[in-house]
Amino acid sequence: MANPRPGELAIRPLTAARVDDVKTVTAGTWGATCWDLFPRFTAKQERERGLTGKGEAPRRAALARLARRRQAPGLVAYRDGEPIGWIALGPRADFTRVDVSRATPRVDDVAVWVIPCLTVRRGRRGQGVAIAMIRAAAQYAARHGAPAVEAYPRADSARLHDDFAFYGTAAMFRKAGFRQVRGPLAGLPKNWTPRVTMRVLTAPPRRPPRASVPSRARGARSRPRASRRARPGR
Repeated sequence: MANPRPGELAIRPLTAARVDDVKTVTAGTWGATCWDLFPRFTAKQERERGLTGKGEAPRRAALARLARRRQAPGLVAYRDGEPIGWIALGPRADFTRVDVSRATPRVDDVAVWVIPCLTVRRGRRGQGVAIAMIRAAAQYAARHGAPAVEAYPRADSARLHDDFAFYGTAAMFRKAGFRQVRGPLAGLPKNWTPRVTMRVLTAPPRRPPRASVPSRARGARSRPRASRRARPGR
């Protein structure tokens, strides 16, 4: 990978060696103790994995293990070598809390990848970093065979505390090329954040195979055979 020019944004898959960069980005927010594990596991799964009540070391180690897989658990944005943004990404099946939530039920049976959360470091916002990360995430998913990428951002663009802003907004994802496939769901608790489902296709849909056509049936009309001329003397 070519080295970025000074001031240029570089977005790279998270590696185990750079797992602390996620904490650098999320410092001072609710996500600082999350280590990208909140959307992945339910409370019961966290207890079963020993990820609760023991400080942050087990959670950091869990994210490092995820970063050693072939598919990175997310991307980190850098400017001049400094981590300034984080976006989580992966197959929907990797995010159990997302998959079972009443706020984010499946739309259909497409094997989508999802972006459950993203954040830009304080002092670096308003510079297009979030949209660049969303586009980079969709491209990364496409390279790993994802047919589509989905997100569940807030329906409105009102300014919120960082603890509630990690979903992103519908407008943000729309600028990155996503389109809305489902509006806010009815029947949810009133104190829940209204969210929409946004999706971008990362691979063209497969066309059904063309039925084989007998060679004599192809074309609008078959050419008539040239009449044989009578030979002289006959």
